[in-house]
Amino acid sequence: MNNKIKFILIWAFIIGCAWIGGFLGIYISGKETGEFSYDSAIPMAVGTILGIIIYLFFSKWNKKRNGNVPEFDERSLILMKRYFLIVLYVVLFGSGAALLILYSMGVYLIETGMLIVCLMFLYIIIGVGAFITKRL
Repeated sequence: MNNKIKFILIWAFIIGCAWIGGFLGIYISGKETGEFSYDSAIPMAVGTILGIIIYLFFSKWNKKRNGNVPEFDERSLILMKRYFLIVLYVVLFGSGAALLILYSMGVYLIETGMLIVCLMFLYIIIGVGAFITKRL
């Protein structure tokens, strides 16, 4: 398959997933309030397209500015591998320890909303750490 066709298919898939997620969010928020407001679908669709266009513009500009300098070399890959291995063990053992502590305190039910908040913080911390490790 041609590289240009692959590029177009990948971006079409990303845009499609963003739109499906946006429409699903609009549907769920409308279902909770009782009013389906699809007026926010246009800004969601336009925002998705503009976001991708801005990303592609900055990507081309950065490639033109830096030339063919690779983003990752062997050292970066080793750093990322070590970072994600450490994060894996910290998250596994930390989550297990937290659950054991909660169980010993008498907490037998955990709200789903609190799990979502905890996972959100974990994703943010892991993402920031990966970004910092990439820049080292």
